Amino acid sequence: MVKKAGCGGSFDGLCCRMVIETKRVFDGCRLSDENVTLTLTTDSPLPQDSTFVSARVIGSELVNYAINENSGRCNVTGDIVTTFAVTYEYGGTLYSVGATHTESIQTRLRFPTAALVPYAIEVQTAMVIGSGAVIGTNAVSVSGCLLRIIKVTAPVDILVPTYGYSVYPPCESCRCPGVSNTQIFPTFDDE
Repeated sequence: MVKKAGCGGSFDGLCCRMVIETKRVFDGCRLSDENVTLTLTTDSPLPQDSTFVSARVIGSELVNYAINENSGRCNVTGDIVTTFAVTYEYGGTLYSVGATHTESIQTRLRFPTAALVPYAIEVQTAMVIGSGAVIGTNAVSVSGCLLRIIKVTAPVDILVPTYGYSVYPPCESCRCPGVSNTQIFPTFDDE
């Protein structure tokens, strides 16, 4: 069991205050599409007779964006660039290549009022890919369900009441009675 430490009191009452540095989400929204087909472009050429194996999202970001205030909320326009890792088979060997997809978006989000701490716009993308195909020298087509979450975040310091630091008791050794009487190494008949 974890015991209270660092303040010299009991679990009945609070004894300390702690400042925790974290990230606050001021606003966010999600965009989801079912049965969508995306064309991914690669910088590395793919062999013509290669076969699509799989693809997964590596990351995404909002680029070329503009923010215009409108009645307490802001209109945000920009491009979501999502990076994928595409695996394909050629000549009996698996290869992996990076690929990207760019999508223009427009949404309304609430931003923090004037402050010294800078805000950021974060994008998280997930895609469940049902099928895919190599469709050109530098292109792959993938189909499935696509989810994008757009968030306005800023680093903040939060004051939290605490009970102090945790002190963990020593681990107890586990004894198995069947193991202590068992021979560890094998013997040979001629010994």
